[in-house]
Amino acid sequence: MSNDTYALLWSKKSNRFHIEPLHDTVAKGLRFFRAQQTNDYLVIGIGTHDECSAKADELRPTLTERDAVRRLYEAE
Repeated sequence: MSNDTYALLWSKKSNRFHIEPLHDTVAKGLRFFRAQQTNDYLVIGIGTHDECSAKADELRPTLTERDAVRRLYEAE
């Protein structure tokens, strides 16, 4: 991967991470703004692709824990 700047995004709805070029994130944000719409994805980090991937790996246990709690409550 190059040293371009990427965004690490998190989706509350799907409880997943996504990495994309920062310029794509900004362009999408502007489209949502102009359309007065919301977006499920939140930027939780920026950096190189490798840095964003490492941050996602660091935070992934939190996603696993949230999935387990969600499944526990769905079972009731």
